[in-house]
Amino acid sequence: MRVTVIGGSGRTGRLVVEKLIAAGHTPVATIRNAKHMAELVKLGAEVQLVELDTSEFDVIVNAIKGSDAVVFAAGSAAGETSELDRKGTLRTVRAAEKAGVKRYVSISSIGASTGLSTRAMDAEMKDYYRQKRAAAKHIAGSSLDWTIVEPGELTDGAGTGYVTISRHAIDAESVPRADVATVVVAVLAEPRSIGTALQLTRGTHPIAAALKSALG
Repeated sequence: MRVTVIGGSGRTGRLVVEKLIAAGHTPVATIRNAKHMAELVKLGAEVQLVELDTSEFDVIVNAIKGSDAVVFAAGSAAGETSELDRKGTLRTVRAAEKAGVKRYVSISSIGASTGLSTRAMDAEMKDYYRQKRAAAKHIAGSSLDWTIVEPGELTDGAGTGYVTISRHAIDAESVPRADVATVVVAVLAEPRSIGTALQLTRGTHPIAAALKSALG
């Protein structure tokens, strides 16, 4: 499977790229900074330079064209507005539709689709969830075969291979980025995940079993 990974040089996106390669897929990593190109090419990925908010729309379309799926793993960096999460989603969804690529998997944040209260959050986090929810609404209203993965707080380090996955609200525990990447690769080829938003945290169930249980 050929998969365009939007934000392929980010901490989570790079792990998705690595997991795709390990599973025998062909990732196309979009990056914002050319300094990341050599390391991704060395891994075995194809690379496209894309600025989600400023690149010409056809640049995004061309990065996606010919792929079997898109993974949205991009996000706003420190000091940037969370608007990029919404705008980047909107532009990549439209680009996937124009490129004729139906499968779309987005990495969001826990509770974005389950009504998690933002009342006690600071202004920055409230805006972050506002943008994530607007992005999810756009994805769900598209013509794509979509899945949204909503992980808890992301941690670095090795994955455990054990998680909790649910279609309903769960406690907002943390989860290793490596396990998130593994789940993303797993749902890409799982047609039962189409049209679902999946809550994801660390847990006690092997990833394959947790996904199977969540999807019924």
